[in-house]
Amino acid sequence: MKNSRFFSTIQLLFLLLLCIFILRSPAEACSHAAIALRLWFEKMIPSLFPFMILSGLIVRLDFGRLLALPVYPFLGRLYQISKTMCTTLLIGFLFGFPLGAKTIAEEYSLGQLSRPQAQYLLSFCNNIGPVYLLSFALPLLGLSSDSSDTLLQRFVMAAFFGIPLLYGLILRYTVYHSVPLAADHSHSVKNAASPAHSSTLHTASQLLHFKTPHAAPKRPDSQSRSPLTAASSDSCKKAAAPSFIQALDASVTSACTAITRLGGYMIFFIVCNLPLQQATSFLRLPAAKNGAAKLAVFAAPVLEITSGLALSKDALSPALFMAMLTFGGLSCFAQTYTCIRDTDLSFGNYCLHKILQSTIAFCLYALLFSAFSGKPPL
Repeated sequence: MKNSRFFSTIQLLFLLLLCIFILRSPAEACSHAAIALRLWFEKMIPSLFPFMILSGLIVRLDFGRLLALPVYPFLGRLYQISKTMCTTLLIGFLFGFPLGAKTIAEEYSLGQLSRPQAQYLLSFCNNIGPVYLLSFALPLLGLSSDSSDTLLQRFVMAAFFGIPLLYGLILRYTVYHSVPLAADHSHSVKNAASPAHSSTLHTASQLLHFKTPHAAPKRPDSQSRSPLTAASSDSCKKAAAPSFIQALDASVTSACTAITRLGGYMIFFIVCNLPLQQATSFLRLPAAKNGAAKLAVFAAPVLEITSGLALSKDALSPALFMAMLTFGGLSCFAQTYTCIRDTDLSFGNYCLHKILQSTIAFCLYALLFSAFSGKPPL
C-alpha cells in the first residue's frame, strides 16, 4: 500500500510539473507537438501503415505456415521453430516495430502460438524495420543511399539486423534450449494447457523472473479461463475462417487504431522532454546549464525515438545514435505494452532483452565506427 501511494504521488507530481512547463512555454510545447505530428504523418504512416494491414491479413487468414515454406528449411532448422514462428519472425524484421509485438499478440490470442513460442519471439522480433531505417534513420546519420560510404552503410545495416537475429539464436540454445518450439500450435487448446508446456516454460523463465506489471484484464464470459485458452476455445467454435473482406476490414480497423496510438505516444513523450530542455533557464551556473542541456539531448531519443533522433542527431555519437535506435525509446516500450496487455505475456522479459541488445549494439557499433574512422571506440 505504501509503495502504491508513493508511486501515485510521483506520477501526480510529474504530471503537475509537465502541466506547469507546458503553460509556461505553450509555444515551445506546440512546436514539439508539431514536430512529432509531422514525423508521424510523413515518416511513420507511409512506412508502417501498409505493413500493419498486410500483417493483419496474414494472421487473420492463417497464412503463416504457407508463407514460411520457402524459408522454413533454413530458419526452422537453425532456430528449431515452427512454420508459423518463421513467418512471425519475418514479419517482425521486415515490417518493423510495433508489428512484431502486435503480430505475436494476435497469433497468441488466436491460438496460433503457444505461450513459450510467443514469449521467445517477443524477446527479439520487435525491432525497427528496414523501411524506417533506410528512409529516416540512416539519412539522419549521413548514410543515405546517395552517400559515398556505402560499405559502412552495409555494415551498419548488417549489424542492426544481425544483432537481434544472433541474440535470438543464442537464446534458443541457452534459456530456451529445453522448450519445445518446433511444433505448430494452431487452435490447439490441449497443448496450451498441458503440464509439459507449463514445466518447460518454468525452466525457460528461471533466469528471467519478470512479470507483466498489471494482470491481464479478464472478459466477463471467461473469468475462469486464461487468455489463450479462452481465445482458442472461442475460435474453435467458429465453423469457418473469416472471408477476405472480413479479414481486411478487421485488419484496417486494427491498423488505424495502432497507427493513431503511435502518433499519440510520439506527441506525449516528446512533450515530456520539455521540462529538461527548460531547466537550463533556471540554472545560473554555466556548468549546470551545460549538464542540463546534455541531459536533455540524451533524454530526447530515450523518451521518443523518431522525434528524439531528429532533435539530437548532431549531439549524439554514431555508436550512441545506433544504440538508441536499437533501444527504441520509452514510447516504443509503452506501445509494446499496449500490444500485449490483453495477454499474459511478460512485459518485463521484453524490457530486459531490449536493454541487453542495446548494450551489445553500443559496444559493437563503437568498434565498427572506430574501425572506419580510425579513432578510439570511446
